[in-house]
Amino acid sequence: MKITIRLEFEYIFPEEEERDILYYLAKVSSETLLKIIGFFNTKSLPNFDNFFSNPEVAKDIYNRVFEYTKKQSIRDKPEVISQQGSLKLSELILANKASLIENNNNNSIDDDEINIFKAFLIINSELNRSQVLNNTSEVNYEKLVDYSIIFSFPISDLAIFENDDIEFLKSLYATIVKVEQLFNFLNSKKEFEKLKTSLIQSFNTNNEKDFFKEMKYLFGKLLELKTTNNYIFKVDNNESEKFINSMISDDINTDVDFTYIKINPLYKLEDKTYSIINYFYVVDKFYRSTKYKIKEIYEADENLTSQFGDFLGFFNKEFSENFLMKNILDEIFYERYFIKKNETENELDGEPDYYLRHNNRVFIFENKDVWIAKSIKSSGDIEKINKVLKQKFLGDNNHKVGIGQLINTIEELLSGNFRFDNYVNQNKNLKIYPILLVHDRIFQSLGINYRLNQWYLESAKSRLENKYNPSNIKSLTVIDIDTMILWSPHLKKKDKNFREILDSHLTKLNKYKKTNIRDYEYGLELVNRRLTERLTAISHREIPYQLPSEILINKFKDVLKD
Repeated sequence: MKITIRLEFEYIFPEEEERDILYYLAKVSSETLLKIIGFFNTKSLPNFDNFFSNPEVAKDIYNRVFEYTKKQSIRDKPEVISQQGSLKLSELILANKASLIENNNNNSIDDDEINIFKAFLIINSELNRSQVLNNTSEVNYEKLVDYSIIFSFPISDLAIFENDDIEFLKSLYATIVKVEQLFNFLNSKKEFEKLKTSLIQSFNTNNEKDFFKEMKYLFGKLLELKTTNNYIFKVDNNESEKFINSMISDDINTDVDFTYIKINPLYKLEDKTYSIINYFYVVDKFYRSTKYKIKEIYEADENLTSQFGDFLGFFNKEFSENFLMKNILDEIFYERYFIKKNETENELDGEPDYYLRHNNRVFIFENKDVWIAKSIKSSGDIEKINKVLKQKFLGDNNHKVGIGQLINTIEELLSGNFRFDNYVNQNKNLKIYPILLVHDRIFQSLGINYRLNQWYLESAKSRLENKYNPSNIKSLTVIDIDTMILWSPHLKKKDKNFREILDSHLTKLNKYKKTNIRDYEYGLELVNRRLTERLTAISHREIPYQLPSEILINKFKDVLKD
């Protein structure tokens, strides 16, 4: 876990009156304003000590920062540019593009650099103020967990780690698989034809084949740009240009969760030349953001709403659970000796979303494809975040969801009256693995599995009483569908692979060791290392597997040239 001080305007320029961000951006040349947006996708972004090309300015700023950190006894190097800050700056530039760029005659590099620097400092002030740190837990360890969630949750749909290459590759590959599954679903019933057609048209493509061709062409271009640390690309044909143009807009507004640039994650520099606002947002456009487009199309169709009800119920049950989750898990656990629940025409009350047994090991999955309101996600308020996590994943006395449903299933397994597998009613030596399968990577941010597991353990011990045995009833694993997709070849290879990953993760999740070392610096490092290991999501655990390149290349074989 890395907590970095974000430098603010008043720290570095205490003698100056702080002005509005747009005041400083208006002093930046139009060329710099446009090109700097995509630049924030590159690696090794500048900090205060290498921001300026003018040696005199660079020395002055360095001395100002040094003086501030010395007075405040700050040990670690502070930062100017963060992912969240760079997105806010990009959003401001695009939202005010006309006023900032038209009639802009600025051409001084020194002015460009100092005014962009000051704009970042003001953004940092806003980001720092948005974090609510006065209502965290009184218990020291839980307070650290609260901090980890406060700092990571608002930006958790971006990369978790500074080197985001593996995360990006995972997101890209999993998105291709999920979009393929989505189209298979839309092709499964005649009633969904309009949903598919409208979705394809929203990307300025004519049919499913053209849509996938253009999507994969763009994804291939993203991989090339990411590898070469670039962010500007050209398109060489009219069809690709129309496709790319569906993802740009001059109608950008500021939003707490960057909604407008998520919908339009590219922008046009000049004819046939485009730049990326954020790599992850471009990939997300094809599944994560597309769900909102499908919702819009669905809710405008009275035939669909009358037949299938509200959109969230339809999408989460019909597609996310009964189609996507089932297909992915069935593909992984395909061997005949895996015992699964009997399929029934109508879902029974209390039926687990997915049940799997191998000998005496039982894996029960609850599928949770939930959305978090952007006001909560961006709040930086642990009370608000905890409240919504409880609502989405625990439920209440009257309505059990997620964790509550898992405990219901465990109760039934231990009662000897389990309805979906007679074998377990005669066997008292079961090893039960409860699993929450989530569909948004924000729930794989630091501390979320730990916090949900604490609530699970409290509830399980209370409800199961003397039947609760931690050696037989495992702690809660929270895993996302993208990770299951990425690990699929590895999990299919050997039966034990999935169980061993779960066991290793749960051992680290439940491991607590006090640190009593006189060396302050080393002790702090050790505490941080142990805390991070305990709070890390299973998706970010090291496992002996990497996605084979041939599997990724195979996804592009229909668009690759000989």
